[in-house]
Amino acid sequence: MSIAEGVSARIAFKPYADGKIDSNTQPISGTDPGATGGQTLRRVSSSLKLAKDSYEAAEIRGDRQVVDFRHGTRRVTGSITGEFSPGTYFDFFEAATRGTASAAVNLDQTTLVSVTADASTSKFTFGGGDPVAGGLSVGGMFSLAGLVAGAANNNKKFTVVSFGGAGNHDVTVFPAPTTMASESTFTLTGSGKSLIIPSTGFVPRKFAIEAFHEDVDLARLFTEVRVAGFTMTLPASGMSTVEFPMMGRDMEVFESGTAPFFTGPLPETDTGIFAAVNGMLSVGGSVVGVVTGLTITMDLAPSSDAVVGQNFVPEVFLGTAKVTGQITAMLEDATFIKNFLNEDEVSVLAQLNTTNAPDSPSVSIMLPRIKFSDSDVAITGLGAQTLTLPFTALKYIGAAPGVPKTTLQIIDSEAV
Repeated sequence: MSIAEGVSARIAFKPYADGKIDSNTQPISGTDPGATGGQTLRRVSSSLKLAKDSYEAAEIRGDRQVVDFRHGTRRVTGSITGEFSPGTYFDFFEAATRGTASAAVNLDQTTLVSVTADASTSKFTFGGGDPVAGGLSVGGMFSLAGLVAGAANNNKKFTVVSFGGAGNHDVTVFPAPTTMASESTFTLTGSGKSLIIPSTGFVPRKFAIEAFHEDVDLARLFTEVRVAGFTMTLPASGMSTVEFPMMGRDMEVFESGTAPFFTGPLPETDTGIFAAVNGMLSVGGSVVGVVTGLTITMDLAPSSDAVVGQNFVPEVFLGTAKVTGQITAMLEDATFIKNFLNEDEVSVLAQLNTTNAPDSPSVSIMLPRIKFSDSDVAITGLGAQTLTLPFTALKYIGAAPGVPKTTLQIIDSEAV
Protein backbone atom coordinates (compact mmCIF):
# COMPACT_ATOMS: atom_id res chain seq x y z
CA MET A 1 0.00 0.00 0.00
CA SER A 2 1.29 3.47 -0.91
CA ILE A 3 2.12 6.15 1.63
CA ALA A 4 0.86 9.66 0.87
CA GLU A 5 3.52 12.20 -0.10
CA GLY A 6 3.12 15.95 0.20
CA VAL A 7 4.36 16.53 -3.34
CA SER A 8 1.43 14.47 -4.64
CA ALA A 9 -1.22 16.46 -2.76
CA ARG A 10 -3.42 18.96 -4.57
CA ILE A 11 -5.40 21.78 -2.99
CA ALA A 12 -8.36 23.06 -5.01
CA PHE A 13 -11.22 25.37 -4.12
CA LYS A 14 -14.49 26.62 -5.48
CA PRO A 15 -16.76 29.38 -4.16
CA TYR A 16 -20.40 28.64 -3.48
CA ALA A 17 -22.82 30.68 -5.58
CA ASP A 18 -24.44 32.00 -2.39
CA GLY A 19 -22.24 32.82 0.57
CA LYS A 20 -25.03 32.59 3.15
CA ILE A 21 -25.19 29.60 5.50
CA ASP A 22 -28.47 27.85 6.32
CA SER A 23 -28.42 27.34 10.08
CA ASN A 24 -30.22 23.98 10.12
CA THR A 25 -29.20 22.24 6.90
CA GLN A 26 -26.08 21.53 4.90
CA PRO A 27 -25.90 21.66 1.09
CA ILE A 28 -25.39 18.51 -0.96
CA SER A 29 -21.89 19.03 -2.33
CA GLY A 30 -22.58 17.26 -5.63
CA THR A 31 -24.98 20.03 -6.60
CA ASP A 32 -23.83 22.89 -4.37
CA PRO A 33 -21.16 23.94 -5.15
CA GLY A 34 -20.94 21.05 -7.67
CA ALA A 35 -17.94 18.99 -8.73
CA THR A 36 -17.21 20.73 -12.03
CA GLY A 37 -14.77 23.62 -12.23
CA GLY A 38 -12.83 24.89 -9.28
CA GLN A 39 -9.32 26.31 -9.07
CA THR A 40 -6.11 24.53 -8.15
CA LEU A 41 -4.28 26.54 -5.51
CA ARG A 42 -0.58 27.17 -5.14
CA ARG A 43 0.46 26.49 -1.55
CA VAL A 44 3.26 25.72 0.80
CA SER A 45 1.12 23.97 3.39
CA SER A 46 -2.43 23.37 4.58
CA SER A 47 -3.49 22.56 8.13
CA LEU A 48 -7.22 22.34 7.41
CA LYS A 49 -8.88 19.59 9.40
CA LEU A 50 -12.20 18.55 10.86
CA ALA A 51 -12.22 19.21 14.59
CA LYS A 52 -14.84 17.84 16.99
CA ASP A 53 -15.82 18.71 20.51
CA SER A 54 -15.58 15.70 22.81
CA TYR A 55 -17.12 14.73 26.13
CA GLU A 56 -15.97 12.26 28.73
CA ALA A 57 -18.17 10.84 31.45
CA ALA A 58 -17.43 12.36 34.86
CA GLU A 59 -19.38 9.94 37.05
CA ILE A 60 -17.54 8.48 40.00
CA ARG A 61 -17.71 4.66 39.93
CA GLY A 62 -16.74 1.90 42.24
CA ASP A 63 -14.65 0.26 39.50
CA ARG A 64 -12.68 3.51 39.19
CA GLN A 65 -12.85 3.54 35.37
CA VAL A 66 -14.29 5.75 32.60
CA VAL A 67 -17.05 4.03 30.67
CA ASP A 68 -18.28 6.64 28.17
CA PHE A 69 -16.81 9.13 25.72
CA ARG A 70 -18.69 10.99 22.97
CA HIS A 71 -18.02 13.15 19.93
CA GLY A 72 -19.86 16.49 19.82
CA THR A 73 -20.17 19.44 17.45
CA ARG A 74 -17.87 19.46 14.43
CA ARG A 75 -16.24 22.36 12.60
CA VAL A 76 -13.38 22.92 10.16
CA THR A 77 -10.29 24.72 11.48
CA GLY A 78 -6.78 25.44 10.20
CA SER A 79 -5.14 27.59 7.58
CA ILE A 80 -3.58 27.61 4.12
CA THR A 81 -0.12 29.11 3.65
CA GLY A 82 1.56 30.05 0.41
CA GLU A 83 4.23 32.20 -1.14
CA PHE A 84 2.59 35.46 -2.18
CA SER A 85 2.01 35.82 -5.92
CA PRO A 86 -0.36 38.12 -7.86
CA GLY A 87 -3.67 36.74 -9.07
CA THR A 88 -3.40 33.64 -6.86
CA TYR A 89 -5.18 34.56 -3.63
CA PHE A 90 -7.45 37.42 -4.67
CA ASP A 91 -10.63 35.40 -4.02
CA PHE A 92 -9.52 34.82 -0.43
CA PHE A 93 -8.65 38.51 0.07
CA GLU A 94 -12.09 39.44 -1.26
CA ALA A 95 -13.71 37.02 1.18
CA ALA A 96 -11.67 38.38 4.10
CA THR A 97 -12.54 42.02 3.37
CA ARG A 98 -16.21 41.11 2.77
CA GLY A 99 -16.15 43.72 0.03
CA THR A 100 -16.67 43.48 -3.72
CA ALA A 101 -13.83 44.00 -6.15
CA SER A 102 -13.88 47.10 -8.36
CA ALA A 103 -12.69 46.95 -11.95
CA ALA A 104 -9.76 49.02 -13.15
CA VAL A 105 -10.32 52.50 -14.60
CA ASN A 106 -9.94 53.44 -18.26
CA LEU A 107 -9.41 57.12 -19.12
CA ASP A 108 -8.02 59.12 -22.03
CA GLN A 109 -7.58 62.65 -23.39
CA THR A 110 -11.35 63.04 -23.69
CA THR A 111 -11.50 63.31 -19.89
CA LEU A 112 -7.99 64.38 -18.90
CA VAL A 113 -7.24 66.66 -21.93
CA SER A 114 -3.42 66.36 -21.91
CA VAL A 115 -0.51 65.00 -19.89
CA THR A 116 3.04 66.09 -19.07
CA ALA A 117 5.67 64.38 -16.91
CA ASP A 118 8.53 65.55 -14.70
CA ALA A 119 11.11 63.02 -13.53
CA SER A 120 12.54 65.34 -10.85
CA THR A 121 9.21 65.61 -9.00
CA SER A 122 8.04 62.10 -10.00
CA LYS A 123 4.77 63.58 -11.28
CA PHE A 124 2.35 63.39 -14.15
CA THR A 125 0.28 66.54 -14.64
CA PHE A 126 -3.00 66.32 -16.51
CA GLY A 127 -4.49 69.29 -18.35
CA GLY A 128 -8.11 68.85 -17.29
CA GLY A 129 -10.76 66.65 -15.76
CA ASP A 130 -10.22 65.01 -12.38
CA PRO A 131 -8.35 61.68 -12.21
CA VAL A 132 -9.81 60.96 -8.76
CA ALA A 133 -13.37 61.47 -10.02
CA GLY A 134 -12.37 59.24 -12.94
CA GLY A 135 -11.57 56.40 -10.55
CA LEU A 136 -7.85 56.65 -9.72
CA SER A 137 -6.89 56.26 -6.06
CA VAL A 138 -3.78 56.41 -3.95
CA GLY A 139 -2.17 53.00 -4.31
CA GLY A 140 -3.82 52.51 -7.69
CA MET A 141 -1.72 51.27 -10.60
CA PHE A 142 -1.99 52.44 -14.19
CA SER A 143 -0.14 52.47 -17.48
CA LEU A 144 -0.16 54.91 -20.39
CA ALA A 145 -0.22 54.19 -24.11
CA GLY A 146 -0.30 56.23 -27.31
CA LEU A 147 2.38 58.72 -26.28
CA VAL A 148 4.72 59.76 -29.09
CA ALA A 149 7.31 62.22 -27.78
CA GLY A 150 6.96 60.60 -24.36
CA ALA A 151 7.08 57.03 -25.68
CA ALA A 152 9.46 56.07 -22.86
CA ASN A 153 6.45 56.26 -20.51
CA ASN A 154 4.31 53.89 -22.56
CA ASN A 155 3.43 50.48 -21.09
CA LYS A 156 5.09 51.07 -17.73
CA LYS A 157 3.18 50.37 -14.52
CA PHE A 158 3.01 53.43 -12.24
CA THR A 159 1.64 53.43 -8.69
CA VAL A 160 -0.14 56.54 -7.42
CA VAL A 161 1.51 57.94 -4.28
CA SER A 162 -0.56 61.15 -3.93
CA PHE A 163 -2.67 63.74 -5.72
CA GLY A 164 -2.28 67.51 -5.71
CA GLY A 165 -3.06 70.74 -7.53
CA ALA A 166 -6.36 72.05 -8.83
CA GLY A 167 -8.68 69.24 -9.86
CA ASN A 168 -6.14 66.71 -8.56
CA HIS A 169 -4.24 67.22 -11.82
CA ASP A 170 -0.80 66.56 -10.26
CA VAL A 171 -0.29 62.83 -9.72
CA THR A 172 2.86 61.75 -7.87
CA VAL A 173 3.83 58.24 -8.89
CA PHE A 174 6.38 55.50 -8.39
CA PRO A 175 8.63 54.88 -10.23
CA ALA A 176 9.47 58.33 -11.53
CA PRO A 177 8.30 58.89 -15.13
CA THR A 178 10.55 60.11 -17.93
CA THR A 179 10.25 63.88 -18.39
CA MET A 180 8.05 64.77 -21.36
CA ALA A 181 6.28 67.79 -22.82
CA SER A 182 2.51 68.02 -23.10
CA GLU A 183 0.78 65.41 -25.25
CA SER A 184 -2.92 65.35 -26.03
CA THR A 185 -3.37 61.84 -27.43
CA PHE A 186 -3.09 59.02 -24.94
CA THR A 187 -4.95 56.36 -23.00
CA LEU A 188 -4.68 55.60 -19.27
CA THR A 189 -5.50 52.04 -18.24
CA GLY A 190 -5.72 50.83 -14.66
CA SER A 191 -4.39 47.44 -13.58
CA GLY A 192 -6.39 44.51 -12.27
CA LYS A 193 -9.00 44.90 -9.55
CA SER A 194 -9.13 46.70 -6.21
CA LEU A 195 -10.58 45.81 -2.81
CA ILE A 196 -11.27 47.75 0.35
CA ILE A 197 -12.85 46.86 3.66
CA PRO A 198 -16.26 48.48 3.09
CA SER A 199 -18.35 50.42 5.57
CA THR A 200 -21.64 48.99 4.26
CA GLY A 201 -22.79 46.29 1.87
CA PHE A 202 -20.79 43.44 3.41
CA VAL A 203 -20.86 40.27 1.29
CA PRO A 204 -20.60 36.83 2.98
CA ARG A 205 -18.56 34.28 1.05
CA LYS A 206 -17.83 30.60 1.57
CA PHE A 207 -15.76 27.99 -0.24
CA ALA A 208 -15.49 24.26 -0.70
CA ILE A 209 -11.80 23.34 -0.35
CA GLU A 210 -10.46 19.93 -1.35
CA ALA A 211 -7.23 18.28 -0.25
CA PHE A 212 -6.65 15.46 -2.76
CA HIS A 213 -3.93 12.87 -2.16
CA GLU A 214 -3.51 11.45 -5.65
CA ASP A 215 -1.01 8.73 -4.69
CA VAL A 216 -3.45 7.08 -2.26
CA ASP A 217 -6.70 7.99 -4.05
CA LEU A 218 -8.07 9.92 -1.09
CA ALA A 219 -9.74 13.32 -0.93
CA ARG A 220 -11.06 15.38 1.96
CA LEU A 221 -13.60 18.04 1.01
CA PHE A 222 -14.00 20.81 3.57
CA THR A 223 -17.39 22.42 3.15
CA GLU A 224 -18.81 25.89 3.76
CA VAL A 225 -15.46 27.36 4.71
CA ARG A 226 -15.10 31.06 5.50
CA VAL A 227 -11.82 32.98 5.30
CA ALA A 228 -11.11 34.42 8.75
CA GLY A 229 -8.39 36.92 7.84
CA PHE A 230 -4.81 36.77 6.61
CA THR A 231 -1.20 37.46 7.51
CA MET A 232 1.21 38.91 4.92
CA THR A 233 4.90 38.64 5.71
CA LEU A 234 7.24 40.76 3.59
CA PRO A 235 10.87 40.19 4.57
CA ALA A 236 13.75 42.30 3.30
CA SER A 237 15.41 39.15 1.94
CA GLY A 238 13.51 36.10 0.77
CA MET A 239 10.09 35.34 -0.64
CA SER A 240 6.95 37.06 0.64
CA THR A 241 4.37 34.76 2.21
CA VAL A 242 0.67 34.86 3.03
CA GLU A 243 -1.43 32.74 5.38
CA PHE A 244 -5.23 32.50 5.48
CA PRO A 245 -6.85 31.15 8.68
CA MET A 246 -10.20 29.50 7.96
CA MET A 247 -13.25 28.07 9.69
CA GLY A 248 -15.97 25.90 8.15
CA ARG A 249 -18.75 23.47 8.93
CA ASP A 250 -17.91 19.93 7.85
CA MET A 251 -15.73 17.48 5.93
CA GLU A 252 -16.56 14.77 3.41
CA VAL A 253 -14.24 11.90 2.42
CA PHE A 254 -13.87 10.44 -1.09
CA GLU A 255 -11.78 7.36 -1.91
CA SER A 256 -11.55 4.15 -3.93
CA GLY A 257 -12.30 5.64 -7.33
CA THR A 258 -14.61 8.44 -6.16
CA ALA A 259 -11.68 10.81 -5.53
CA PRO A 260 -11.05 13.58 -6.35
CA PHE A 261 -14.25 15.53 -5.83
CA PHE A 262 -13.41 18.39 -8.22
CA THR A 263 -13.20 17.24 -11.81
CA GLY A 264 -10.88 19.31 -13.98
CA PRO A 265 -10.18 22.36 -11.81
CA LEU A 266 -8.28 25.18 -13.47
CA PRO A 267 -4.49 24.86 -13.22
CA GLU A 268 -2.43 26.83 -10.74
CA THR A 269 -1.58 30.41 -11.58
CA ASP A 270 1.89 30.92 -13.05
CA THR A 271 2.75 34.45 -11.94
CA GLY A 272 6.06 35.17 -10.19
CA ILE A 273 6.45 35.18 -6.41
CA PHE A 274 6.99 38.49 -4.66
CA ALA A 275 10.33 39.29 -3.10
CA ALA A 276 10.23 42.52 -1.11
CA VAL A 277 13.38 43.83 -2.81
CA ASN A 278 11.22 44.39 -5.91
CA GLY A 279 8.88 47.31 -5.33
CA MET A 280 8.41 50.33 -3.10
CA LEU A 281 7.45 51.13 0.48
CA SER A 282 6.14 54.52 1.54
CA VAL A 283 5.56 55.39 5.21
CA GLY A 284 3.98 58.70 6.10
CA GLY A 285 4.03 59.77 2.46
CA SER A 286 7.80 59.31 2.00
CA VAL A 287 9.52 56.45 0.21
CA VAL A 288 11.82 54.75 2.71
CA GLY A 289 14.83 52.54 2.10
CA VAL A 290 15.72 51.36 5.60
CA VAL A 291 12.77 49.05 6.31
CA THR A 292 13.88 45.46 6.87
CA GLY A 293 10.49 43.82 7.24
CA LEU A 294 6.74 44.41 7.10
CA THR A 295 3.97 42.19 8.47
CA ILE A 296 0.24 42.91 8.05
CA THR A 297 -2.43 40.81 9.78
CA MET A 298 -6.21 40.95 9.52
CA ASP A 299 -8.01 39.01 12.26
CA LEU A 300 -11.76 38.51 11.93
CA ALA A 301 -12.03 36.52 15.19
CA PRO A 302 -14.15 33.68 13.75
CA SER A 303 -16.54 31.78 15.99
CA SER A 304 -18.94 28.88 15.57
CA ASP A 305 -21.09 28.02 18.57
CA ALA A 306 -22.63 24.62 19.19
CA VAL A 307 -26.41 24.17 19.39
CA VAL A 308 -28.70 21.43 20.64
CA GLY A 309 -30.04 18.88 18.17
CA GLN A 310 -27.40 18.90 15.42
CA ASN A 311 -23.71 18.03 15.25
CA PHE A 312 -22.73 20.85 12.87
CA VAL A 313 -22.54 24.54 13.72
CA PRO A 314 -25.41 26.80 12.56
CA GLU A 315 -23.11 29.57 11.30
CA VAL A 316 -19.50 30.68 11.09
CA PHE A 317 -19.49 34.20 12.49
CA LEU A 318 -16.87 36.77 11.51
CA GLY A 319 -16.18 39.75 13.74
CA THR A 320 -14.64 43.19 13.35
CA ALA A 321 -11.78 43.48 10.87
CA LYS A 322 -8.87 44.15 13.21
CA VAL A 323 -5.76 45.01 11.19
CA THR A 324 -2.39 45.08 12.94
CA GLY A 325 1.20 44.63 11.91
CA GLN A 326 4.83 45.41 12.47
CA ILE A 327 7.55 47.35 10.70
CA THR A 328 11.20 46.68 11.38
CA ALA A 329 13.72 49.24 10.17
CA MET A 330 17.34 50.24 10.54
CA LEU A 331 17.68 53.08 13.02
CA GLU A 332 18.52 56.13 10.92
CA ASP A 333 17.02 59.10 12.76
CA ALA A 334 14.26 59.98 15.23
CA THR A 335 11.38 60.12 12.72
CA PHE A 336 9.68 56.83 13.61
CA ILE A 337 10.45 57.26 17.32
CA LYS A 338 8.76 60.68 17.26
CA ASN A 339 5.81 59.22 15.37
CA PHE A 340 5.32 56.87 18.32
CA LEU A 341 6.08 59.49 20.97
CA ASN A 342 3.62 62.02 19.51
CA GLU A 343 0.95 59.42 18.64
CA ASP A 344 1.15 60.50 15.00
CA GLU A 345 -1.09 58.95 12.40
CA VAL A 346 0.84 57.89 9.31
CA SER A 347 0.09 55.95 6.16
CA VAL A 348 1.74 52.84 4.72
CA LEU A 349 1.79 52.09 0.99
CA ALA A 350 3.60 49.01 -0.27
CA GLN A 351 3.92 48.05 -3.91
CA LEU A 352 5.14 44.54 -4.58
CA ASN A 353 6.50 43.65 -8.03
CA THR A 354 7.39 40.18 -9.24
CA THR A 355 10.45 41.51 -11.12
CA ASN A 356 12.23 44.80 -11.79
CA ALA A 357 10.55 45.04 -15.21
CA PRO A 358 8.45 48.23 -15.56
CA ASP A 359 5.28 46.30 -16.44
CA SER A 360 5.69 43.31 -14.12
CA PRO A 361 2.65 41.86 -12.31
CA SER A 362 2.08 43.73 -9.05
CA VAL A 363 0.05 44.07 -5.89
CA SER A 364 -0.33 47.32 -4.01
CA ILE A 365 -1.32 47.39 -0.33
CA MET A 366 -2.35 50.59 1.42
CA LEU A 367 -3.06 51.30 5.07
CA PRO A 368 -4.10 54.97 5.03
CA ARG A 369 -4.04 55.44 8.82
CA ILE A 370 -1.88 53.61 11.34
CA LYS A 371 -0.57 54.34 14.84
CA PHE A 372 2.57 52.82 16.31
CA SER A 373 2.14 51.13 19.69
CA ASP A 374 5.87 50.87 20.47
CA SER A 375 9.29 51.92 19.14
CA ASP A 376 11.76 49.45 20.53
CA VAL A 377 15.48 49.79 19.78
CA ALA A 378 17.48 46.82 20.97
CA ILE A 379 21.17 47.73 21.15
CA THR A 380 22.91 44.55 20.02
CA GLY A 381 25.83 43.51 17.86
CA LEU A 382 28.29 45.62 15.90
CA GLY A 383 26.23 46.48 12.80
CA ALA A 384 23.01 48.28 12.03
CA GLN A 385 20.65 48.76 14.96
CA THR A 386 17.03 47.69 14.44
CA LEU A 387 13.89 49.61 15.32
CA THR A 388 10.74 47.51 15.88
CA LEU A 389 7.43 49.29 15.35
CA PRO A 390 4.21 47.33 16.01
CA PHE A 391 1.13 49.16 14.79
CA THR A 392 -2.65 49.14 14.65
CA ALA A 393 -4.44 50.22 11.49
CA LEU A 394 -7.56 52.38 11.74
CA LYS A 395 -10.31 53.39 9.34
CA TYR A 396 -9.36 56.51 7.41
CA ILE A 397 -11.74 59.39 8.22
CA GLY A 398 -9.85 62.26 6.58
CA ALA A 399 -10.40 64.02 3.27
CA ALA A 400 -7.17 63.57 1.30
CA PRO A 401 -7.99 63.16 -2.42
CA GLY A 402 -8.02 59.60 -3.71
CA VAL A 403 -7.77 57.98 -0.28
CA PRO A 404 -10.73 55.64 0.37
CA LYS A 405 -12.41 55.72 3.78
CA THR A 406 -11.25 52.30 4.83
CA THR A 407 -8.65 50.54 6.94
CA LEU A 408 -7.10 48.55 4.09
CA GLN A 409 -6.95 48.63 0.30
CA ILE A 410 -5.51 45.85 -1.89
CA ILE A 411 -5.05 46.16 -5.66
CA ASP A 412 -3.94 43.13 -7.67
CA SER A 413 -2.89 43.70 -11.26
CA GLU A 414 -3.59 40.07 -12.21
CA ALA A 415 -7.01 39.67 -10.56
CA VAL A 416 -9.71 38.67 -13.02
